[in-house]
Amino acid sequence: MWDHKKLMLIRFSSYGFLKNLRFFEPFLYLFFLANGLSFFQIGILIGIREFSVFILEIPSGIIADLTGRRRAMATAFASYLVSFSIFYIFRSFLIFVPAMFLFAVGESLRSGTHKSMIMEHLDIEGMEDEKVEYYGKTRSASRLGSAVAAVLAGVIVFMFQNYNVVFLVTLLPYSLAFILMLTYPKELDGDITGKTTLEDMWEHTTESFRQLYENLKLLRMVINASLYDSFFKISKDYLSPIVEGFAITMPLLLFIENSTQRTAIMVGIVYFFVYLNSFVSSLKSSALMEKIGDMGRALNILYFILAGAFFIVAVFLHIDIVLLSIIGFFFFFTLYNLRKPMVVGFLSDNIEPQKRATLLSTHKQFRSIIGMVIAPILGFLATYSISYAFAFGGLVLLTVAVLLPIKTED
Repeated sequence: MWDHKKLMLIRFSSYGFLKNLRFFEPFLYLFFLANGLSFFQIGILIGIREFSVFILEIPSGIIADLTGRRRAMATAFASYLVSFSIFYIFRSFLIFVPAMFLFAVGESLRSGTHKSMIMEHLDIEGMEDEKVEYYGKTRSASRLGSAVAAVLAGVIVFMFQNYNVVFLVTLLPYSLAFILMLTYPKELDGDITGKTTLEDMWEHTTESFRQLYENLKLLRMVINASLYDSFFKISKDYLSPIVEGFAITMPLLLFIENSTQRTAIMVGIVYFFVYLNSFVSSLKSSALMEKIGDMGRALNILYFILAGAFFIVAVFLHIDIVLLSIIGFFFFFTLYNLRKPMVVGFLSDNIEPQKRATLLSTHKQFRSIIGMVIAPILGFLATYSISYAFAFGGLVLLTVAVLLPIKTED
């Protein structure tokens, strides 16, 4: 018979697995390109998504803290389901805008809220010292879900020979995730008031921001992590157009006449190994931090390495060594998944428990501000050459690594 701790770890891991069964993710940019959008238009859509998250993030975090995190999570998955339905049915740039907004509603309600539920559980069970290792385990389930989704998505696109269907099949795991949220125990809701007024929201917001701005170490970490996360989140999706170009000319696949099917095979294989590598990386985060001996030093080292990886990929793309640039993306995912559990652990250690959902959402809001600015910039640069976009990313990240390093001491 499983005890409560094991059951909750299974639930948290199941959530991560299901929410990462985003069958559309490996093919997102290819879906947009196939529907006639340019890289700049794609950048605009991503910017709209990030702007929407920016607008919604703090209210959603406050609502989660004050009215119940389970309700917020269920609403998030309902919003996702409507968004995916629109993407599947329609083909217009203008119609994609409200679909992106609904996707942003789900993102803003989900991420910081679920992290705060995990941390609440660890507090209740007296497992506060296991934050990095525990979150690494749940995140590894997410990465495993992504690996499975990549293979299945490749098979689905190969069979149907179009990219739209991936949104349809994503409705199933997200429906299951919606049901899963309803099974979470009430204790993870935290202290809720039962009602939310404008005065409550304003007071909660000002207190949370005051805690952030009075703690320079925390503020530095939030800005540092937000830049890192935003550049990774936006740049990683350029992998699929790069893989598409490689697949179309790859001799071993030329016996398949349909270019979409060739792309489906190669994208499925590449993303499977990318996500499988990310699955292992998440499990190794705690061990890496212990080996380095200092969380701040570990975070800073990974930052410098990511900046270097951006430059390396830019160079390989510029000199048209596509295979090596694809390999470079493996390092992006490795570095991100090594660093992410450390970031969550650092923030959790420096945030008051009752403000976790709001301040974790504040971190995401900083990331959204950055994302809504850089997504169109990267898209504009990519219309000339994707290598230009990555060179720009490397330059910004290197500057931040030098000027805004993490310090663990007060």
